[in-house]
Amino acid sequence: MSLHRNTGKVLRSAVLITAAGGLLLAMPALLDLIGREFILGPWLAYGLGAVTALVGLAQIYSTLRHPFRLEAGDSVLIVRSGVLNADIPWESLAAVTVERLHYLDAPAAPHLVLWPAPGVDLGTEARYRRKGEDRAGYPVIQLDELREPAAQVVAVLQKFAGGKFTAQNLYPPTA
Repeated sequence: MSLHRNTGKVLRSAVLITAAGGLLLAMPALLDLIGREFILGPWLAYGLGAVTALVGLAQIYSTLRHPFRLEAGDSVLIVRSGVLNADIPWESLAAVTVERLHYLDAPAAPHLVLWPAPGVDLGTEARYRRKGEDRAGYPVIQLDELREPAAQVVAVLQKFAGGKFTAQNLYPPTA
């Protein structure tokens, strides 16, 4: 069963970031056209605009260059993302979780996190650790970036990962 990234949503946000950078770059010239002056100095607009535009362009490049793929099968989990590119046998995973990362705001959508079994190398450094734990995991994707609803993602992972799968805090806390 394949899960797909909502690439349009990611690209839209990257294009908006790039456009904001372009607007900042053009702000001093646009204000000059109407007889106004950029009060903080044009160098500030040029610098911030260039950095913002470069961040947006980098996100567009990364999204197009590294298409996301997540495919769960009976014996293997295929992951193609900017974080991890591997065909992972289920035996190589100690756990598969859907959880909110502790360093993000409470309303942020949960992430799919892969926890390798002890001694298993997935070819890249694991970058996520829960507070107070030594083992490291791989946050693969935020669930709201997928086309499929969270319930369908959870059902697919429960089917193929079995007892290795847990889902925690799928929905944001209510006030």
